[in-house]
Parts: sequence; structure tokens; C-alpha cells
Amino acid sequence: MTWLRSIIAVMNDTIRFIKDIRIVKDDNEPDLMAIKARGIAELKKLIAPVLVPKKYDTIPEDGIYELDFVLDEPNNEMANVELEVEVVFRVKSLPDWAKGIKVNASENSDIELI
Repeated sequence: MTWLRSIIAVMNDTIRFIKDIRIVKDDNEPDLMAIKARGIAELKKLIAPVLVPKKYDTIPEDGIYELDFVLDEPNNEMANVELEVEVVFRVKSLPDWAKGIKVNASENSDIELI
């Protein structure tokens, strides 16, 4: 199975490499196709996932300590970070002439035949 990489460009951030792509078809929905992509994003500003503890005024009765899973505010400092990313793009129909899908990144591309 191969994956498809997303072409996401936010500010100066780019998808540098496509690692793999995959086309998924479901027999129950023949008109629907999913294109899945995985690649390496190069980020200039770091936005990291974090766990933020909930603030409690009173002890919860169930004794469960909650944390929110969120993206932190962007760090104003410049960073050079590479991060693996994945995207799923759902398509109802492609042109009749389409025999495959090509996804481009800044430094490579990948093709998956339909």
C-alpha cells in the first residue's frame, strides 16, 4: 500500500517529500475514492501538540484528572522542524481519462495508478 502526500503550504512551510500515496476504493461506495498521502513537512514555526491540564476549583467526584489535547500557540522563534504528516482527500469522481494520480512535493513526487 502506498500513501499520497498533501500539498500544504502555510506561510513559508512546505511539504518537502512524499513518502507514499494510496488510493482506497470501497466496494459499497463505488463512486467514492479516498486518496491518502504521507510525507515530510518542513516547518519554519513550531506548532506542537500539547496536553493542557484542566484547572479544578473543587476535586471532581469521579476522581478523573482531565487534560485537553490541543495544538499549542505558534512559537515566535524561527525553527527548522521536519514533521511527518498525513492527509486523506475524498473524491466523488475523476475525469474519465484519468489513469492515475500524481502528487507533487517541493523535492519529489509520486504516482499511483488507479
